[in-house]
Amino acid sequence: MINFEESNNVRLEYSPLNAPSQQEYAVAKRFLKQNGTMDPCYVMSHARDGGSLLRDEYRWLIYNLTKALQTDVVVYKNGKEYGFRDLCEPYCELNTAFLAFLKLYQPEITDTYTYPAIDLFGTRAFIGNNVYGIKLQPDSDILESFTTAVMPFYLVADYEDTDVMIEWMHKAIEVFEDPEYSTLLKTGITGDNLVSFEVRRMGTETAPLLFGSIAAMIVFVVAFSFRYNPAQSKPWEAFIGCVIPLLALVASLGLMSILGMKFQSIVVAALFLVLSVGIDDVFIIMRAWDRSDPTATIVERTASTLEDAGPSITISSLTNIMSFAIGAFSDTPAVRTFCIFSAIAIAICYFYQLILFTAVMAISGKREQKGFQSLLCCFKADPSARSSFVKKCSDFHDHVVKAWSAAVTHWPVRITLGIAMIGYFYISWLGISKMTSNISIDKMALPNSYLHDFQHTFETALRNMQPISIFVLNPGDLRNPERLQKTKDLVYDFEHATNSYGSESTFFWLSQYEEFLRFYADTEEFTYAEIPTFFKSATYFYLSSFVHYNETACIENIPECITSFFFITNFHEVIKYHELVPAVKHWRKIAEKYSDFQVYPYSDHTPFVDQTMSIDHTVFGSVAAALACTAVICLIFIPHVLSVIAAVFSVFSISWGIFGLLALWGVDLDPLSMAALLMAIGFSVDFTAHISFHYYKAPKIHPRKRIESALGVIGWPMTQVGISTIVALLPLLFKQSYLALVFLKTIVVVVLLGMFHGLILLPAVLTMITSYTPSKSSESSAESSERSSQSSQRKESYYKSQNLIKSLNEINWLSSHGGKPTADRIRKSLKKSFSIKKIEPINVADLANTKCTPPTTLVHKIPLGRTNSNAL
Repeated sequence: MINFEESNNVRLEYSPLNAPSQQEYAVAKRFLKQNGTMDPCYVMSHARDGGSLLRDEYRWLIYNLTKALQTDVVVYKNGKEYGFRDLCEPYCELNTAFLAFLKLYQPEITDTYTYPAIDLFGTRAFIGNNVYGIKLQPDSDILESFTTAVMPFYLVADYEDTDVMIEWMHKAIEVFEDPEYSTLLKTGITGDNLVSFEVRRMGTETAPLLFGSIAAMIVFVVAFSFRYNPAQSKPWEAFIGCVIPLLALVASLGLMSILGMKFQSIVVAALFLVLSVGIDDVFIIMRAWDRSDPTATIVERTASTLEDAGPSITISSLTNIMSFAIGAFSDTPAVRTFCIFSAIAIAICYFYQLILFTAVMAISGKREQKGFQSLLCCFKADPSARSSFVKKCSDFHDHVVKAWSAAVTHWPVRITLGIAMIGYFYISWLGISKMTSNISIDKMALPNSYLHDFQHTFETALRNMQPISIFVLNPGDLRNPERLQKTKDLVYDFEHATNSYGSESTFFWLSQYEEFLRFYADTEEFTYAEIPTFFKSATYFYLSSFVHYNETACIENIPECITSFFFITNFHEVIKYHELVPAVKHWRKIAEKYSDFQVYPYSDHTPFVDQTMSIDHTVFGSVAAALACTAVICLIFIPHVLSVIAAVFSVFSISWGIFGLLALWGVDLDPLSMAALLMAIGFSVDFTAHISFHYYKAPKIHPRKRIESALGVIGWPMTQVGISTIVALLPLLFKQSYLALVFLKTIVVVVLLGMFHGLILLPAVLTMITSYTPSKSSESSAESSERSSQSSQRKESYYKSQNLIKSLNEINWLSSHGGKPTADRIRKSLKKSFSIKKIEPINVADLANTKCTPPTTLVHKIPLGRTNSNAL
């Protein structure tokens, strides 16, 4: 735990490693010579009265606010001062055109407020990414008003100085709240690190509820550890059984840290999964111990318990471990971390329960044998004490099991369940058909986070105009007219892609350079020779960051002058990540069309779009892995094909219902719900594997008796696990974040579906697919056994009668000879008469040395309603 590290990069950790956005981001980072980590922050401001920001007072407030952020916000770390200029390279001039627009705006000169670009000293300066909520004059591009201003502040810092960027953003928020600006303006900021901070805050404020969940689970498990015989109750054992999964979690976190893996928020779901699996083992082991022979030795009881419970918990644990082991090969870093942690934690918990908890049960057995109390272990227990409440509950349990076991073997019940399942699949299908991948930043924050209102307003504003950067790594020889035209065609295709705004939103150095050549060089032909002059001019210097050029090669007018470049165009009308999927696919299709140019389109949104496109494959792939692992493990422990098919089908059916019902309950596919769904798939295995195994293990008698035996053994522990899991999550209602509600909804759905399938549906299916035909030999054996039992009972009755007669004769003899038969002597005599000693085999040598005497005559002295007979 010393090396414990946390990572909450929502942009990168939830995108597959082979996703195009990973390479696109790497290209952008390399081109811009970004040294460290970048956080694209956006400051959004609008008037509190909802009016236009073109009003002089508001326009100058926006200008002064932007300049204050660039110059006045300073943070310190390790004695070093960090301002915006220390954190912005190479993105320091992103707001230059917008500031010029605010400063040079003149109502009488319309060229200074056209949209989406203005004329700035003969150069078109693009402001479409800064002004939103626009209103244009009729049939023109003249800007009449705009209600929202967005200023991008891209921050770059070394990886170890990420906290400096977060601190700078918090300082910026203090500037927003200054009365100088906050009186008339409402301003907010968003960025990856700020979102990660809110995600971490959600985890920090939700963490105390986890302790409440653990406490609620412990109380529940301990409460249900009391037995009919109080001395056989196990409150301390149940408490230790709840602590063992916590030890497994701590050991797993430590092992992850040793392996260099960083903790991520998605792993929180695994904590609940491991707790549930561990508690499941506790209930099953305690149930198996209660079913063992109390008169046997501790070693024999422990062996019997492991024989009974071991295979059951092994099936569920191995299935979960294998499922998550497959998920460990996922291309999504967050999913891979979740699966590795889950597999390790469940494996450790499995061995801890088998080794530690069985040892605890053995110690408990010694306490029972010595007659000590279950709660106050130092005091002797009352051997005659019994709990009438537990007895009533036990009788009710037995009655329900017998009644349901009898009901599921009747066809009307089976047909009713079949009709119910058809309706269940149909309703679930309605939900699945409506389920969408909807990743939203505001879901990652607590309800009281400013991100909720801010993100909604921000997305509404950005729907009008959003940039996309297209990087070209192999421009080729632009002196070649065909290559030059193909470059222009490339730009044209992106300007007319899905949801693109058009050519007026494009920011491309080549068109400006051609104008420069026509004006200054008086030529229409492309040449590299004027490139250095062009980028060093006062008018076009800001374009130099769009091109990587070699000044020496330019002077020589050779293609090595420009090694790579990028241009910006814009799209609109879409903002949600699932809405952007068609546009992103079209961009990549264009890039593939111009593969010889090595084109890489990049937007801040593309990592989330890739998550949207991959998240359904990840979840459904996990379902397939769970089904395959369930089939393999069940075949090993339950070599009965039809029973295995029933178990696998139940896992599929539960997963189907989870997706459908959660979708109808308002849960979309996103990183948080994905974690909950992966956890739920692990839960679903437990409910089906246990009942299938115990049904297979039951004696090969009538199916009704077999299912009655299985439900009697595992039915109540399964119910306890389901209820305890729901109880454990109830404290999350006190912090109703999206994460808490998704987890609670998922747990409720999977527990109810799991109990329905395991306790109601599977018994009907298993009894239906297994046949029972009693053989003659079994009937003959049963009759022979019954006759043998009856003969044994007759013999035992005969010997008891003889002993009784002998005891009564002894009492009468004492009375007739003046003796006084005491009550204690009479009780001993009668007790002796009703006990039959075990008959030892006679040794031949002893028989030879035995002196034979004539048999003693028994005198009959029992009054039978006539004169007593005399002794002969």
